Amino acid sequence: MYKNGHRGAALVLMAPLTATFGIVGLGMSALAVAVCRLPDLDHDYSWLAHRGPTHTIWFVSAVAGLVSVGSYAGLSMLPVTLPAFPLALLLGATVLLGLLSHLFADALTVGRDTHAIRPFHPLFPHPFRLGLVRADSRLANSLLLAGGVLFQGLAFAISIGGITGAVA
Repeated sequence: MYKNGHRGAALVLMAPLTATFGIVGLGMSALAVAVCRLPDLDHDYSWLAHRGPTHTIWFVSAVAGLVSVGSYAGLSMLPVTLPAFPLALLLGATVLLGLLSHLFADALTVGRDTHAIRPFHPLFPHPFRLGLVRADSRLANSLLLAGGVLFQGLAFAISIGGITGAVA
């Protein structure tokens, strides 16, 4: 997927959290969108294979773990009392979901050979792909982004009670 497809996938994945946590969920969604393209840093380094190590569960888990640990350390040093541990876990979980959305969006693509993702490599080196769309499909990327925005809007409306009568 391209930028907008990844952003849309992050928004779709985070919609249930927006519905649950309201404005805090929207903030979590914004963070997930901000980090969702991190696995594509492999485009910037010729020594990293595209859809290689940065497109694995191990990379996603390591980044989310570092965010949790770093957040906890930073929050613990603030001169105010905050629930540092739960907040750090929340930040780490949000980053984890944002990065997982990237893997999911790439799995939607045709991705043959080196363009298929192998999320459990090297333990399970087989490719994972659903092969529904081409990564460069403008329509698929646009629909995913539009769907993400729509889902976020509905989720936020649910969170503030705007459509509870219609749902109930």
